[in-house]
Amino acid sequence: MNTLQIILFLAFHDLKVILKERNTRVWLFVMPGIFFYFIGTVTQGGIGFPGNVAVPILVENEDAGYIGKHLEARLAENQFEIIRPEDAPRVNEDGEEITYKTLNIPANFTENILAQEQVTLTYTGRSAGLANNYDLVRLQKAAYTTLGDIIVVAVNLPEGEVMSEAAMAAMLEVEALTTLDVKPAGRRQIIPSGMQQAIPGTLVMFTLLVLLTSGAGMLMFERENQLLRRLASVPFTRGQIVAGKWAGRMGLAVVQVVVAIFIGTILFGMDWGHSLPMVLVILLGWAALCTSLALLLGSIAKSEGQVTGFGVLTTMVLAALGGAWWPIEIAPEWMQSLQMFTPTGWTMDALHKLISFDAHWTSALPNLGILLLASLAVGWLAARKFRFI
Repeated sequence: MNTLQIILFLAFHDLKVILKERNTRVWLFVMPGIFFYFIGTVTQGGIGFPGNVAVPILVENEDAGYIGKHLEARLAENQFEIIRPEDAPRVNEDGEEITYKTLNIPANFTENILAQEQVTLTYTGRSAGLANNYDLVRLQKAAYTTLGDIIVVAVNLPEGEVMSEAAMAAMLEVEALTTLDVKPAGRRQIIPSGMQQAIPGTLVMFTLLVLLTSGAGMLMFERENQLLRRLASVPFTRGQIVAGKWAGRMGLAVVQVVVAIFIGTILFGMDWGHSLPMVLVILLGWAALCTSLALLLGSIAKSEGQVTGFGVLTTMVLAALGGAWWPIEIAPEWMQSLQMFTPTGWTMDALHKLISFDAHWTSALPNLGILLLASLAVGWLAARKFRFI
């Protein structure tokens, strides 16, 4: 047998033995679909913005002039549904009190603006959250657009003519000479949510979890039961044995990736974007790093309990910090910076670029380079630490 045949022989043997474990088969073939469904359903639409759905806002308009009405029209253009205080239900069908987002337009609003006096609009919304920030941005847009309309009309008024509702209406009917066409750089305009977040994130997490538990645990089992010691007596070199053990666990990682992609695509209609080949390359790079980590953990751990405990804990921490559980874009800036110091973060960042934002495949090359370098470094250390007894 030549070196390649020996490596493949050891790899296929290890993969066959690992796949005989019932727990491994459950986590490989059953649990990904359950997690895809649960996490994807729970987070579907929970992070995004309302799109073209009008958001109700209670407008307390105390102004008797036309500028207050003009502001309301601008609010409607910015996806707000104007509700009058007298028309607003106070309780829902279950008898619970309804809390509205409110905007107060003060009395003499038109008069004070025409007199070039400062006017304050009072908005009351939710205390925090992306949806509230989005509402506030659109409300400010409506207010500043109204101010811009007033300035345009005032500057272009014929000499001797005063500002009036008719003058504003006439001036605004004039077609703008310059327009701004804004388009998103990628297909997705909002933060990934639902299946677009859950499937790649769960795939990344499960690959690491299975390798650090089943992959490393099998190596620990072989050492404790003197199987590696027996293997050391056969006419294989140390390098061939280490490479075979690495290749066997790499096969396990590839099985996990293929199964997860199949389930995500067939059962949940996952759209992997326009750069699927690069997505697969990134996932293979991630699988290689997980394999090297599994070989290292299996080489330095002193018991199967250590392997399981450390594997699960490490996976949970890295999944949370790397954006596998939720889009890192919704996290604080310090956490977004911390993501790029974690292997899960390198992988999720690349997958978001390729899948969610439809970036060019070359945008993920730095992530791939880091994954491959880390895999080589950890693999080299694992080979140095590999022991038969």
